[in-house]
Amino acid sequence: MFTAMSTPRLRGKVALITGGAGGIGACAARRLAEEGAELLLTDADAEGAHRAAQELGEHAASRGHDVTSEADWEAVTGWALGLHGRVDVLVNNAGVFLAAPLTETSLQDFRRVIDVNLTGVFLGMRALAPTMSTQRAGSIINVSSVAGLMGSPYLAAYAASKWAVRGITKVVAKELAGFGIRVNSVHPGQIDTDMNASQRAATPELVDKLIRTIPLRRIGTPEEVAHVVAYLASDESIYMTGSELVIDGGSSA
Repeated sequence: MFTAMSTPRLRGKVALITGGAGGIGACAARRLAEEGAELLLTDADAEGAHRAAQELGEHAASRGHDVTSEADWEAVTGWALGLHGRVDVLVNNAGVFLAAPLTETSLQDFRRVIDVNLTGVFLGMRALAPTMSTQRAGSIINVSSVAGLMGSPYLAAYAASKWAVRGITKVVAKELAGFGIRVNSVHPGQIDTDMNASQRAATPELVDKLIRTIPLRRIGTPEEVAHVVAYLASDESIYMTGSELVIDGGSSA
């Protein structure tokens, strides 16, 4: 088990995590809390976000959040600033997954994946950039995927969204660097989350095949992604922006 340093790396920092009700988001919240951060968790599943915040105690708050809604992002930003007066870390983690052949991917499904996975990231960065610019400091961490680094069959919509997250991260990193804001992306591979479990149940043979292609021969854990998020949130990564950190057991090497 990971033991936090004697001096928490994120003491005094406020972190907002979307998709914080479970999986990587909830695990990242626990990891950042261990490092002393104040946590703000949002999720389309408001009750799930509330439960996750309750587990973290008095240093966490939550609310429902549709990341595809410009109005919701304005409300979330106002809520965050009302509680703490600042946001130091934004983790754009909310996302949806779709695996389907190209010819069986409906336009509605394609647009839904793009809207959540990409538009949500765009709106989040745009909403928090002004306050981080005023602070002259901030760390934005966009959760992409190894699907945003290489081509994989049956992931037309998902890969399109994650490649775009990778691209917009690099653009905004250069745009906001002069304001002291760092923007980086993380690229998890096969991670043991509910989303992955659902895919294993639907296509076990496909997932087994994917695991055999991973050099480390196993699926990763949310905790292993959370360690990387904590690093990017901390000042230890102060000279990193526009970077891509890959957590995939070597599958994209």
